[in-house]
Amino acid sequence: MAARKVIFIVSAAALALSTAASFAADKPKVGIVAVNQNSPTINRMVVTATEAAKAKGWTVEGFDGQGDQVATNNAAMAFIDRGFNAIINIASPNPQMTAVINRAKEKNIPFVSTFSGLAPNITADIGSNNTADGVISATELIGRLGGKGHIVKLNWNVLPALRERDHGFKAVIVDYPEIKVTEIEVKVPGQVDDAYNRVTNLLLANPDINAIWTGWDELVAPSVRAIEQAGKQNSIIVVSQDGIPEVFDQIASGGPAKLTVAYDVDRMGTTAVDVTAAALDGKMPASKLLTLAPCLVTKDTAPAKGERPKFGSCVLFSGEPLAAKKK
Repeated sequence: MAARKVIFIVSAAALALSTAASFAADKPKVGIVAVNQNSPTINRMVVTATEAAKAKGWTVEGFDGQGDQVATNNAAMAFIDRGFNAIINIASPNPQMTAVINRAKEKNIPFVSTFSGLAPNITADIGSNNTADGVISATELIGRLGGKGHIVKLNWNVLPALRERDHGFKAVIVDYPEIKVTEIEVKVPGQVDDAYNRVTNLLLANPDINAIWTGWDELVAPSVRAIEQAGKQNSIIVVSQDGIPEVFDQIASGGPAKLTVAYDVDRMGTTAVDVTAAALDGKMPASKLLTLAPCLVTKDTAPAKGERPKFGSCVLFSGEPLAAKKK
């Protein structure tokens, strides 16, 4: 009788553990980390990823590093050590998260990221072909300048996505000997104020500046502000890549901001969750670099205020709208 009672207790305990494990598998706990959620694009991806994960019934906890990579790594490591089932990293450089990624690998849990770059042992990074995007924005800029002039390049080359855009810019510029480039590495955090101060000082010292290329849209508004305060809004143009509403509005207004290569950041956040869900189910992506198509936003193609580009049907090359009119 006693033996049967022990067997029953053990069996009941095993069933309870099995049920709990099944519940955990069905309703994962996911940690979402971002090194700098103050950036509009990063914040949007965090929001959409969080909403998508919660819509699946997952438990979600987030962490904003506020520019501190060490704190971001520590938070991600803590999620893993607490038994979380997956980590989603939003735009924190994967090469600076090696220990976290390796710990996730050891625990056999997915590590999915957006705009964070390729690194050993990640599940996948979702983003755009940033090198190509840098080529597109630089080509459009060169065309508007007629192949000559003085360009100020503002970027933060710590993040792989921004570094790749830089490579694309330089690949275009190298063939134009009459283009002069002044390179500025902005400070992060504090990038908005730093960009404004740097551009203000450069405009005072360099009356020949014709254009500003920024690695991402957050630097457009402070650049435009400095240009307008210098009274040069009719002689200096700004191009970028990212796609935040503030820049869409500036482009539509006809001011110095002329174009941006815009990303479908909402879908990047939700895609990160979809890839995580598939990985939890044992289905790994064929590639560790998953790219989504961007749009070229100019005054002619800028969305109405408060709206996003129609990413399923938008164009990526400036000649397409003109060619379409002739069909």
